[in-house]
Amino acid sequence: MEKLSDDLLVEIYSRLAYKTAVRCKSISKRFLNLLSNHIFIERSILHHHTLLLHMNDEEREKEWRLCSLSRRNKLVLFLPNNVHDDLSLNPQNHFSLSFLGPKFDPKSDESPPRLGKPYNKYSKIVGYSNGLLLCKKSPHERLYFVCNPLTKKSLKVVPIAPLRRGQNQRKNNLGHALEGFLCEPYYNIEENTNRVSVTIQGLRFRIVHIPFFKGTTCEFLRGITKSKFEVVVFFSETGEWTTKLVSCTDGSSFTQPSIVSDPVAHGGKLYFIGEENILVYDPFRNENECNIIEFPSGSDRRNICYTGRIGVSCGTIRLSSFSSLSSSLVKVWELKNDQENNNGWCLLHEVCVPEQDESSVRDELRGRDGVYEVGYGVFRVRGFHPYNGDVVLFQFNHRIFYGNLKTKEFHTIGYGTQLYYSLQLVSLDLPLWPTPLPSIQ
Repeated sequence: MEKLSDDLLVEIYSRLAYKTAVRCKSISKRFLNLLSNHIFIERSILHHHTLLLHMNDEEREKEWRLCSLSRRNKLVLFLPNNVHDDLSLNPQNHFSLSFLGPKFDPKSDESPPRLGKPYNKYSKIVGYSNGLLLCKKSPHERLYFVCNPLTKKSLKVVPIAPLRRGQNQRKNNLGHALEGFLCEPYYNIEENTNRVSVTIQGLRFRIVHIPFFKGTTCEFLRGITKSKFEVVVFFSETGEWTTKLVSCTDGSSFTQPSIVSDPVAHGGKLYFIGEENILVYDPFRNENECNIIEFPSGSDRRNICYTGRIGVSCGTIRLSSFSSLSSSLVKVWELKNDQENNNGWCLLHEVCVPEQDESSVRDELRGRDGVYEVGYGVFRVRGFHPYNGDVVLFQFNHRIFYGNLKTKEFHTIGYGTQLYYSLQLVSLDLPLWPTPLPSIQ
């Protein structure tokens, strides 16, 4: 090995899964320097990216699994075996966030709450962006953790200040807010030239906190429209929270906190589902303005909030929900070129999901009173496959399953609590190389 050139060693070791390659750093000082160099990292990323492109749809569809972090936190991991083979094949490398503390340890998890009692005591995954997770110890916690679940490294963010009197607030409660997380990508792949560039220093992230607008319960049910509202943003470069007065020309409205869908980070922007439309906010390039994208023509707005989901598949924004006319009819739209009007949506699928039987209910996952929860018997969209645009993730009662809407094949992958606000199902499209934690000034 010592007689081989650095270029040849890079070519050899770039074909290994990243954890296997990292272990080889301990061989010698030469290997440590070589495998830590950005040239090696770029070569490894390019090699595994090329392999991923040559996988067919059937292979891509199989490269994932459901991982239970706790009774209410589940991750859908997309694990190309050529990159994360040690994690997907070795049971000892169980995916866990327990390194963040007892609140994130599944061993301390308890049974579901009684009917109508929220999961206020339990950890929450606020967002996922470019390989990093943003977490809190509870939905109402003011302290955030940014972590890399692959390297098990984390950092604490300065707690957000309590809401001021008169701010867009409702009961001065941090749990009643829209939250989002964005991190710049660690690497960039130029598709035309097959060149890879990594960010050697200066990686930044943003945490976005939008308190719900003040109003009565009745107003919240039908939504409140505002053209200007306050947004609190954390800047990693300064290590401080800053309040911005954000303008929205067309106005935006937000629904009840209990049925707000998790936001989506894509292309340096955050996408939030509101009562009437989708709010798009870019905290990196345009922190003082936001835009609105109307729901697709012919869609049921109420059902989008209640049974729908926004996500990313094949590099584009997807929106899906079930129809109010037929409870098993699901529609999937794709947003073309981020156009802010109805013409930007293209209907991709309109398929009836097979009816589910009594086996979709698990007694051990019911509330402590053993009764059916609110929303029993309702289909919900839970996520999208990042590489296969025909595959969508669903939930019916406790059953979590996916369906290929092109071949109309459906398969159960696991079970989880049924209440919409008590189960977090987060899709993780793991990067080809772990994102290092950005520094906070």
